[in-house]
Amino acid sequence: MDKGRIIGVLLGFLIAIPVYIRLLCRVFTVGFGVFKVKERKPPACLQDPQFGVHKYMKVNGIKIHYVEAGEENKPLMVFVHGFPEFWFAWRHQMNYFKKNYRVVALDNRGYNDSDKPAGIENYHIKNLIDDVKALVEGLGVNKFTLVGHDWGGAICWTFAALYPELLDNLIICNCPHTLSLRDQRQRGWEQKLKSWYVVFFQCPMLPELFAMSEDMQNLENMLTDSGLKSGSEEMEAYKYAFRKFETWKGGMNYYRCAASKKSVDFWQDKNIQEKIRLIKVRTLEIFGTGDKYLAVAGAKGSSAYVEDHTLELLEGVSHWVQQEAPDRVNMIMEQFLKIAK
Repeated sequence: MDKGRIIGVLLGFLIAIPVYIRLLCRVFTVGFGVFKVKERKPPACLQDPQFGVHKYMKVNGIKIHYVEAGEENKPLMVFVHGFPEFWFAWRHQMNYFKKNYRVVALDNRGYNDSDKPAGIENYHIKNLIDDVKALVEGLGVNKFTLVGHDWGGAICWTFAALYPELLDNLIICNCPHTLSLRDQRQRGWEQKLKSWYVVFFQCPMLPELFAMSEDMQNLENMLTDSGLKSGSEEMEAYKYAFRKFETWKGGMNYYRCAASKKSVDFWQDKNIQEKIRLIKVRTLEIFGTGDKYLAVAGAKGSSAYVEDHTLELLEGVSHWVQQEAPDRVNMIMEQFLKIAK
């Protein structure tokens, strides 16, 4: 374990003290059943044909699951989800844009039905963007529109920096540009405090157990902000996708790898720094101002690092913007894409 990871783990354990106390109290109250997750069958909505056809492709040494809809001769639009989500997070956009686009939403490595390679190093940002690149190449396309949310947004920002020639458009939902996010962490406490969980996730095992406790109640609490109701088929779809410890571990390994020496060295590379400082792809950024995890100032600051940047703020909408306000997000995306034509 490198120095960055060791420091991260120690800080994570320190921040996790309230979590230990809460879990211990629950164990004393209800026993070790607190860690039990109900057995589930896949809800019908996950196989709803309106969202597309489920497919797999071997890319970058792993098997990626994705859902595809629309005609193959239409322009390609690829959707990349964040944490803790999976392809289903884009159901509203896929159903809307499939009439004019070939839409593809993947399960990122580590998530749902995609492979979950062992080892934190396998979740390095270069692997994540190369998964997308290899998938698109496998689809036989050399130019497309890329859409991302949360961690998926970070993947998409980096993809646009390294492979701008492959993109027609870049659309980001609730994820400031990487350098703008860094700026906010350096300038004040708002983003530092909002990002406390990033440090907590550096701990081994405990974050996964906490996430799974009481039948994933914390996941339900988070997604309630997106408009999903407790016990609904959509909420059950999320709980089905995250029913396994390995899925939580895969998602949290993104954060763990981001604190590793390999990631630090990657971002300190002068060639990478030069490319990430100015995104040359036409970009739309949609940001719900009610985000509990990311500061609005970060979204506003993204324009300093993008050559052609459009920012649309959705007042009071949560972090889960494309699910909570799908009609507004779809309209904004459509208007942006029409101008491009």
